[in-house]
Amino acid sequence: MTRNAASSAGYYGAPAHLTQSPAQARCDAIQAQFRAEGKRPSIRRDPPPLPPAVVPTDDLLKLRLAEELEYARRMLEAMGDDLSADAAVLMRHAVPLQSIDILGQMLGHIASVVRSSDPAGAVGRIGMCELKARLTRRSAL
Repeated sequence: MTRNAASSAGYYGAPAHLTQSPAQARCDAIQAQFRAEGKRPSIRRDPPPLPPAVVPTDDLLKLRLAEELEYARRMLEAMGDDLSADAAVLMRHAVPLQSIDILGQMLGHIASVVRSSDPAGAVGRIGMCELKARLTRRSAL
C-alpha cells in the first residue's frame, strides 16, 4: 500500500459529534438546497453602474476629439519608445524623454475629460495633481 492510501484508509470523515449535530444537519440542508438550485445569487447589480464621469458623452464631435487626442498620445508613446531604445539617445536626452511620457499622460487625461458626459467629474478623477490644479484653478477670464 502506498503512503497516501494508507493514510486515507483510516479516515472515515468528520467525528460523529460534529456530523450528528442539528446545526450541522441544518447547514448541510442549506448547502444541498443551494446546490440544487444551480444558480448563484449576486449582491451586485448586473452590470454595476458606471460613475457619471466615465460615461461617454452623446456629442459626436467631442468623442472624435477625444479619439484624436488618444491617437496623438499613442504616437508620442511610440516615438518615446523608439528613442529610448537607443542607449546613447537615452543617456543624452533622459529629461526630454521623460517629458514625452508626461505629455502622453496629460493627453490621455484631457481625452477622458473631453469624452466624459460629466467633464467636471472627470477632472476630479485625474491623478496628475498639477494638471488637475491647472484645470480647476480660478482665473480672471
